[in-house]
Amino acid sequence: MKNRKYIFAAATAMMLSLTGCTDWLEQKPISNVTTGSYFTKAADFESATNRLYDQLYGFATTFSSNEMFGFNFDIGTDLNIAQNEELSGTAGVGTGDVYYTKPYQCLRHVNNLLQQAETYKGTENINNSVGTAYFFRAWWHFFLLKRFGGVALMTAVPDTKSDIVWGPRKSRYEVAASILADLDEAAKLVSATKSSTGNNGSLTIEAVCAFKARVALFEGTWEKYNGRGAEDTTNGDGTNSGAGTAMPSNYPTVQQWLQMAKSEAAKFVAGGQYANEFSLWMGVEESKIPAYQHQSAFYLYCLEGTVSNPSGLDKTSNNEAIFRKCYDFSQKKYGNMNLTHSAPCSGTRKLMDMFLCTDGLPINISPLFKGYHEFASEFENRDARMTSLFCVLGRRYWRSDHEGGTPANYAISPEADSRNPITIPNLRTYGATGYGGRKYTEEAERATYQESADYIHIRLPEMLLTYAEATIELDGTISDNDLDKTVNVIRTRAHIANLTNKLVNDNGLNMKEEIRRERAIELFGEGFRRTDLCRWGIAEKELARPTCSYYVSYDNIPTKLATESDPNNSSQKIYNEAVWAGKGYVSTTDMDQSTYTAGMPKVKAGALITETINNRVFTKKNYLQPIPTGQLSLNTQLKQNPQW
Repeated sequence: MKNRKYIFAAATAMMLSLTGCTDWLEQKPISNVTTGSYFTKAADFESATNRLYDQLYGFATTFSSNEMFGFNFDIGTDLNIAQNEELSGTAGVGTGDVYYTKPYQCLRHVNNLLQQAETYKGTENINNSVGTAYFFRAWWHFFLLKRFGGVALMTAVPDTKSDIVWGPRKSRYEVAASILADLDEAAKLVSATKSSTGNNGSLTIEAVCAFKARVALFEGTWEKYNGRGAEDTTNGDGTNSGAGTAMPSNYPTVQQWLQMAKSEAAKFVAGGQYANEFSLWMGVEESKIPAYQHQSAFYLYCLEGTVSNPSGLDKTSNNEAIFRKCYDFSQKKYGNMNLTHSAPCSGTRKLMDMFLCTDGLPINISPLFKGYHEFASEFENRDARMTSLFCVLGRRYWRSDHEGGTPANYAISPEADSRNPITIPNLRTYGATGYGGRKYTEEAERATYQESADYIHIRLPEMLLTYAEATIELDGTISDNDLDKTVNVIRTRAHIANLTNKLVNDNGLNMKEEIRRERAIELFGEGFRRTDLCRWGIAEKELARPTCSYYVSYDNIPTKLATESDPNNSSQKIYNEAVWAGKGYVSTTDMDQSTYTAGMPKVKAGALITETINNRVFTKKNYLQPIPTGQLSLNTQLKQNPQW
């Protein structure tokens, strides 16, 4: 998308192309069709709704493969080793931005459906389709709000004189109020449920409530920690910069936002309205083969058919998903991303050190931590998410694409097939070498770009964590009973001890930090980290630090990574000191990794530095991205975000 003209080209034309159950071009000769004549029965609205589902991003759909890598998977944050200029703070202002233009394209189709509903004269019930459109209007405006703050609201199909095209931006408060109003309309109209749809990816009333909880937690904490009105410097004054501070009447207070988040999330917590409908997916926990034990956190994300996991389960077993984008290998509806090849969720030193020991304590406190000197020592006695979502050094793994391994044969252990290489990092050259991520990668026989696991937009753990976070933000405390219904449900799959007030108090920890830790770990690689850090008002502290990886020395003792030969090629060393220490890419002093000092160790001397402090310059202005200059030149009423 080159400029705004392209978004609103032929703004008065009726441009609804439909895909899914019915192709509208097959209904009548194209010269005889208008959207007014097409929308005459409920099936027409349902077909239009299918278009809205098609536009929902998943893997490579509305956004291309590279665009998905750019904003999802937490790439460039403090947790993912891969680099991203926006998260480093080094990106400039571009002439265009697909994350600005494509949502407006999608909003055009949403508003066209809603516009046709206003003049619908049929007798069939179209409420579910209309409610779905309201949901997607909220969805895309929230996408824009998180990235740009206040934006031009598109609540109608624009014409060439529309304020959407030529008017100023709305404030973040006006946008948030509009999102909330649309979700309330969706909640009134959507009749589909998890049961009635078979949890097949269709929008349900449960998903509407869950998304409202997400929006409310985001906005409530953003305003709590960044301030409201002029106090929030990302707003600008709306005259010289930014979207301004206009606030609608009856706009929710911070407390009301947080209570809203808690109330909506409570519907998914034990005793809540939808609690019995959803459950943590525990499909791969026990196995006679040790390599597959406690691996549910991995197999959830590559769940396709029965060949995709050792338990022989398919997608119908997934009652953790609340809202998802569905793919189907048998119908050649592929994800179209090279996920197994790229392994996009590789971890940093900081993320690895965030994982707790099985006693529920941080590694700098727990007596169970085994240190860093052996290949796999830091993985011992740790959170099962660490050992399932990341490659344990010294182990072998299946690979769906035959690159660096063979497709799965679940009758045996991957250790039994010597064609699977031993996991060891290549530290002979300098680069962003982190802990090998397994999330979203697959093991069953699949060609590149044909992986077809579902993309889960909203799942149960997010709601449990939303309830816990909203509770402590509201009250300053959280009971053990509430922890047992939320955080500790998630810890069951992680196979670590429960989080309790006693554990926190006895070990000098901070409960809010521990809940945030749980969120960071559980939702890693799902696109939350950047916005979480910004809404908590700590992004410039957490992101403006060097990014580190493996230890080649700890307490002045070299680790085996520094001294041993590559077990896959004994003629080569694993580590080349000259290209790391010789170039200044190994830490020489202790460094704080986080503002959470109570439960996080410092980075000590001997850690590899993959992105230096000079390249980590994220500041408050980076909380929001700039409006593309191509948009500013076309509409002079748009003002750039502050400091850009």
